[in-house]
Amino acid sequence: MEGDSTNLRAVILDSPKQLSSRLDFFNQLNLRRRQLDNILICGMGGSALVGDLLEYLKQKQFRPLTPTLPFQIHRAYDLPRDADERTLIILVSYSGETEEVLSSFRAAQKLKLEITGITCGGQLGDLFQENNIPWIKIAKGLPPRYSLGSQLNGLVKILMAYGLLDSSAQHALTPLSESLNPSQDENRARLACVKLSHKIPVIYASTTNSAIARLWKINFNENTKIPAFYNVWPELNHNELAGWTKNFGPFYFFLLRDTDDSPKIQKQLFLTSQILTSLSLPIEIVDLEGQDALEKFFKSALLADWLSYHLALFYGLDPALTPLIEDFKKRLRE
Repeated sequence: MEGDSTNLRAVILDSPKQLSSRLDFFNQLNLRRRQLDNILICGMGGSALVGDLLEYLKQKQFRPLTPTLPFQIHRAYDLPRDADERTLIILVSYSGETEEVLSSFRAAQKLKLEITGITCGGQLGDLFQENNIPWIKIAKGLPPRYSLGSQLNGLVKILMAYGLLDSSAQHALTPLSESLNPSQDENRARLACVKLSHKIPVIYASTTNSAIARLWKINFNENTKIPAFYNVWPELNHNELAGWTKNFGPFYFFLLRDTDDSPKIQKQLFLTSQILTSLSLPIEIVDLEGQDALEKFFKSALLADWLSYHLALFYGLDPALTPLIEDFKKRLRE
């Protein structure tokens, strides 16, 4: 039994503080006030989650943290073909060693685009410093997926520096960092381990809440080291639903219910739950709680943290370590 060798539990308990932590903004005076038409956020894995979160907040019309320019998330090498001199390139790599993000840096530099980013150091941090590029430094020592609060904190500072967020953005994060109770759902998650034992989680949510569903999937993958899948309404009911006619695996369904979803989506959730139950498939309806979209996201993220964390311990695994991914990255460098 491996246990929590790096004290990930303390990381989870401390995670809300990241939203209001003080971050160093290097080379801020070197950012250029060029005409910008769009934003490209480049990242992989846990370092791309902040882009998903920003898209979620836009879908939810959370005005304080919705940029004034359109943006997209780039999870690949190099840059999309439509990236040009009016694109702000935001490179996010927690370690600073992500191969795909370093590739995007080189492509952006070759095109002389406006570059900024977020990292704790590594090669990317060195490149930022050597080229006098504005960048935010976040704290080391965390699994990348557990730096989301710091990533959002840093992204808000960058977008405000470029004049792409309203001044109210700086006041949006601190109250949440103080009001979140990170231990609230830990016991609930610990008790859930028996019913989740040897089950493959399937997470369903509305399209606007797809970022939450993806985060749940990632946590089960990386913390618990098990397969997990997600999909969204209404699309899933036009294809995936048919796939449960013949059930070949031990699945467990989490249906994420949001009172802000439209009545039509809420009806789809209800009917989906009826059909899955009639097929003797285990389901759990999870209500997304919070005063606004930002609070709903982070409260749900904490529940996913605890579920995946305690299920890993239940299986005798270390929730922080991801040996298969580290082995893959090592092979990629060879």
